[in-house]
Amino acid sequence: MSYSVTKPDFPNGCALVFGGSGGLGKATAGLLAERGSDITVTYRSKKEEALRFVEELRELGRCAEAVQCDVTERAQVDAVFEEAIQVHGRVHTVVSAGGLVFDTGPLASFHSEAFRGVIETDVMGFFNIAQAAIPVLREGNGGSIVACITCAIARTVPLDACSAVPKSAVEMMVRQIATEEAGYGIRANAVGPGVIDGGMVIPMMQTKTRELLEAAVDYTPLGRLGRCEEVAEAVAFLASSKAEYITGQSLMVDGGLAA
Repeated sequence: MSYSVTKPDFPNGCALVFGGSGGLGKATAGLLAERGSDITVTYRSKKEEALRFVEELRELGRCAEAVQCDVTERAQVDAVFEEAIQVHGRVHTVVSAGGLVFDTGPLASFHSEAFRGVIETDVMGFFNIAQAAIPVLREGNGGSIVACITCAIARTVPLDACSAVPKSAVEMMVRQIATEEAGYGIRANAVGPGVIDGGMVIPMMQTKTRELLEAAVDYTPLGRLGRCEEVAEAVAFLASSKAEYITGQSLMVDGGLAA
């Protein structure tokens, strides 16, 4: 083994972060920018927040822009990739970090329309992102896809089906991509957060889900909420050149909750 100057974490081009205007997505996009990547973030409705964040990234010397996108609309997802390629020339990393705020409850009593909403956003949304990303990454001689899911895929949590079920489907798509696209130099991995002090957890603390989240923290071996920055570190690592031999994996960032 020989040693040399540190290899850059990312090649030329941009990281495209869906749901990058707040919470986990914002923390991830900021860290990727710090590590040397230009950035495209998407937002669904928080335009002003997204634009302010982009200005912060530009102050770091990065080329960055924000694009509105509803991931359940395939045409909008395609348009985001087209914009990113036009601005940056290449997309080397795709991160899926968006989601819906929802109440939890027993599967037997959950409203079908609410369940359909998370399926559309989480499952079909990631499906749209993946199908748009794969040809772009193939054209760029490879790259990385990282999906933010949940640690509940690794431990059955009562009353949490509305999160665990769709994210389990996303994890399986990640594994499919990892096996099917490896020959094109495409890696795919997932990160499973526990209860995080940020992102969707903040508004969910104002709903009946609060009791479930507080109980999950009590059961967490490390005994505290996680931070968005801690999840972002895992995403950035899996997306980077440091993880070139890692694909098809789900890394739990949950304080030991799923152990």
